[in-house]
Amino acid sequence: MHDLCVRSGTTVNVVLEPRVKSPWPQPRSSNPMLALVTSSATDSRGVTRVTVRAARTGTVTVTWGSQSAPLFTLRLSVAAYPVQ
Repeated sequence: MHDLCVRSGTTVNVVLEPRVKSPWPQPRSSNPMLALVTSSATDSRGVTRVTVRAARTGTVTVTWGSQSAPLFTLRLSVAAYPVQ
């Protein structure tokens, strides 16, 4: 699991190296209200690029693969900052 703390409104770009046996499964957000997967594409070399937008404060996970045995997990802690 990889942890990342970002501000609300931040866009996170994830680049995943090619997998030997099969392509990366589609990513899934545990709560699309907090973080939404806005795009996912795999190029001809097998590199997968995913964009996730942190929308609201809280903690959310984005997983690739099944919940019980994910291939990759990104945990986002979305922090609130006062508006100036």
